[in-house]
Amino acid sequence: MNIGTISQRYARALYEYACEQREEVAVYNNMRQLKDTLRKVKEFSVMARNPAMSTEERVQFICSAVAGPSPAFERFARLVVKGSREDMLLYMAYSYIEIYREDKKIMAMKITTAHPLSQELQNKIEHSIESRNDVDIEIRNIVDESLIGGFICETKGTRLDASVSKQLAEIRKQLVVNNRKLV
Repeated sequence: MNIGTISQRYARALYEYACEQREEVAVYNNMRQLKDTLRKVKEFSVMARNPAMSTEERVQFICSAVAGPSPAFERFARLVVKGSREDMLLYMAYSYIEIYREDKKIMAMKITTAHPLSQELQNKIEHSIESRNDVDIEIRNIVDESLIGGFICETKGTRLDASVSKQLAEIRKQLVVNNRKLV
């Protein structure tokens, strides 16, 4: 069984159905919430497959992972439970998110900083990148105080580490190398 192929098929079918119903944005938000829930609560997937629960209870359990599930999402949950594919929900969520972003030309970007980005700075970053690349930007800001300062920017296979902690590590490494030559 190929998890990637199955999850892609379910996600593609959901996306096409959601577009027909004009619910693709609502389903996108539902799938993002589902992904976050599945990543945070490791037992969620196991509970969704619980044979002691009725089909309807499992559907409602999956829908409880999101705030305000759309009708298309509820129908999707029924299809997943009917096909006994609850164990693939996380992969389906990732696939749907990827399909949606690709179709809507959205670039997801994770920026890790020592302090939270202000809304003004986040807007400037979004505007700067959007004006150059003909895409919309979706920024997720992660706060990691160990960076001391600077930032780490990650987007679709690219990582730019301009953090103070990395620069200090490189200086430390250079000092060690140079001091070894002296001995």
